[in-house]
Amino acid sequence: MTTNFVNGYLISFNTYLLQPIQHDSKVFTHVIDKHNELIVTRKPMHVLRKSCLSLGSTYEAAKQSAKRFFGNQHKLPIVVAFDYGYPCIFLPTFSPSSIHNIWIGLHAIINITPSEMGCIVTLKNNKQIELPIRYASISKQFLNASMLYKYYMSERKQLSQDAPYHPPF
Repeated sequence: MTTNFVNGYLISFNTYLLQPIQHDSKVFTHVIDKHNELIVTRKPMHVLRKSCLSLGSTYEAAKQSAKRFFGNQHKLPIVVAFDYGYPCIFLPTFSPSSIHNIWIGLHAIINITPSEMGCIVTLKNNKQIELPIRYASISKQFLNASMLYKYYMSERKQLSQDAPYHPPF
């Protein structure tokens, strides 16, 4: 399989996973998305921060928004962007500052099962990724991301119900 190397990448609902990989003496990002797999010549956190900026927010704002909902926890899922009002939420497997952290799109997860090494995450494209993270830990991350999604969807519904009616002219 030929690996495509790119200098930049924007996260979207087509993005399934951002995984750090060692390439020579540098850390790059292995991206799995709906259409293919590629290597971004930047760290996952750089890709995440740039995506937030390009899509109208900042990583810090997304983190603060999650903290308002969950309180002062670590390993919080974040909303990278909104697409037609739907939140694009990514959850970390470890502390976001950890070089081992993998970001997974909530929308991309089909199943999570325990394994000898930790757990196996099945993505929408049926690709299975074995991760060295306890099943209980990733399950909590998935639950938190799902709760955040439900909260934003509830807020969206409330906003649409509160919107004043303006007849067409």
